[in-house]
Amino acid sequence: MNDQLKQEILIQLGEEEKRTGRKMKLRRYLAEVNPHLVKAQGAVAQITREDNPLDQKTLAAVNLAAALASRVPMCIRNNMVAAQNNGLSLDEIGAIMAAAQFITGTAVLSASLEGLQTIIGDLG
Repeated sequence: MNDQLKQEILIQLGEEEKRTGRKMKLRRYLAEVNPHLVKAQGAVAQITREDNPLDQKTLAAVNLAAALASRVPMCIRNNMVAAQNNGLSLDEIGAIMAAAQFITGTAVLSASLEGLQTIIGDLG
């Protein structure tokens, strides 16, 4: 059963790669290791797409921001390509990059506050 499911998933991934123009390396690896997990992820992704009020361009922007915040190079590359494929300009991608850098940088500063209070006292 797993071999048959794995082959079905690999065929579906090939079709998705053609449609999106990006390789699904992680999902291909997971299909080899646990095809049931990939099938479940696919079902969740489909439900998310069907019930999502965002247009494709907006969704690509949100996904890119999340990928940038995650700091996973493969996710960033894939979502950069998806952003361009869904109509985001280089200026828009740059603005998303700047916003993600600001928010994640602010999060680091915010998380550091407790440590700062420990070494310099209450900041008021």
